[in-house]
Amino acid sequence: MSSPDSYWLATGPAWTRPAAALPARAGVCVLGAGVMGATLAYWLTRAGHRPLVIERNTAPAMGSSGRNAGRLIQGGNAQHALAVEKYGHAEALAIYRATLTNRDLVREVAAREGIAATRFPTAKLDLAVEEDEALELKRTAEALRADGIPAEWLDLPGSRAAFGTDLPDTVLGGLYRPDQDSVHSVGYVRGMAEAAARGGAEFACGVTVASVAPAAGGGWLVATDAGQVHAEQVVVALNVWTPHLLPELAEVITPVRGQLVQTAPVDFRIPQWGLDRGLLYGGQTPDGSLLIGGLRNTVPGRDEGIEVPAGSNTPAFAPDLADRLAMALPALLPEAAGVPVVRAWSGVMAFTPDRCPLVGAWPGTEGLWVLAAFNGHGMPYSQVMPEQLAERILGGRGAGIPAAFDPARFH
Repeated sequence: MSSPDSYWLATGPAWTRPAAALPARAGVCVLGAGVMGATLAYWLTRAGHRPLVIERNTAPAMGSSGRNAGRLIQGGNAQHALAVEKYGHAEALAIYRATLTNRDLVREVAAREGIAATRFPTAKLDLAVEEDEALELKRTAEALRADGIPAEWLDLPGSRAAFGTDLPDTVLGGLYRPDQDSVHSVGYVRGMAEAAARGGAEFACGVTVASVAPAAGGGWLVATDAGQVHAEQVVVALNVWTPHLLPELAEVITPVRGQLVQTAPVDFRIPQWGLDRGLLYGGQTPDGSLLIGGLRNTVPGRDEGIEVPAGSNTPAFAPDLADRLAMALPALLPEAAGVPVVRAWSGVMAFTPDRCPLVGAWPGTEGLWVLAAFNGHGMPYSQVMPEQLAERILGGRGAGIPAAFDPARFH
């Protein structure tokens, strides 16, 4: 049970722009046309610049950005109460508020650039079947409300009402957060790339970068299989492939396989949901299909350190895990019993030891930047981190980037 492409790649808009010829020089050169690279290019064009984007694939969003669940969930990798304990209140709140800013930017940009149809509103319901997780979610609801963020712990009847369909009696309740968003991943990313191109960004697709090195007299030499570019500034936005150009990050960035299963459309709507601290999760596509992903905790090593074949966009597919996901859905959502599975696919995430991304200047250099390793949470930062990094690249503060994301912490 597998498909060559994700639902998003199979139903998204085609990329029809011809690949730009590789120029000899560039102001800002962005490596990678996933959600981060494409959106960074967009924000640079809004500031009046004409960045060059180099992408190995023939179109944007063919890697991890086109193979996820399309969720713009709020908050970082850890629930807010746990993040407060880990980072302190101020930093945990900065991380959470970044995702709220991201939500608002997604809405503003989607309307401005004519891609509002790629975004659809939803809610988030984190469910618990164990007492310890229920306690964490209750504490998070209290911590969020104390910070002025809408959140509520719901008992089982309340969770059933918020979910919109039945839940098994084993569910103790859930953390409910309204006013969330989902996106059609490929439609959203390619829409951002189109908006960037309209603003003057050049996209050199089908070009593989071999190395980035300091240039004599300043700037950076970007060596590719189509020639060399002398760039004043370079941004490495290659997610799990970042260590190919910055080998110092090979011990920092761990490739992690994720898989998703899609059903046929159903006639009811559910919010985004999570279970077992996010190790099982799901949602719904615009056409009503159900999505379920996760269960990597049932695989030896949790699918961490998985091999991604050279030149590939995704790790090898694991049919046995997809089968377990297909069986887990009706166990949680009884109304899904008998609904056929129509597609399953894999993708790769980039995890760091502290589960925070790498956003900022590459330490000890001038004009080299990193925008990568989002620990499976790239979409929740897909506007705010590129927008803030663009500000830093152009000489501003970029104060909306949490200190916990600084690449210098590992270098």
